[in-house]
Amino acid sequence: MSGDSQWAVQQAIFAKLGADAAVKALIGDPARIYDHIPDAPTFPYVGIGEAFSDQFDTKSWDGMDQDVVLHVWSRYRGKKEAKQIMGAIHDALNKQPLTVTGHNFVLCQFTFGQVFDDPDGLSRHGVARYRVVTHE
Repeated sequence: MSGDSQWAVQQAIFAKLGADAAVKALIGDPARIYDHIPDAPTFPYVGIGEAFSDQFDTKSWDGMDQDVVLHVWSRYRGKKEAKQIMGAIHDALNKQPLTVTGHNFVLCQFTFGQVFDDPDGLSRHGVARYRVVTHE
């Protein structure tokens, strides 16, 4: 169930962010949201990163508790743009419903965020983690 659920959640996040007007206003339309970052990406963009899963089951159903990591990349001088994108993502995902194909959605909740200067000296890197709970 883990791999199937992780992919379904990733697709749901991709669809939600790709359809969000505030996110698209900041990263472009069509939205630059990647599972695999191109060799020469146009900044700013969002990368769907790691996903960590814990399965929990009851007598009635199997459930999945996931931490999904999103990466925001900006070349704006300063952290303003990265923080604005992180804010738009937060508004689109935190405590908002997701359509997770083949699973019943329970919760999407922000758990962590940070913006820092990348060692390349040019980029700002934002990291946000969301807890997503689903069950069959």
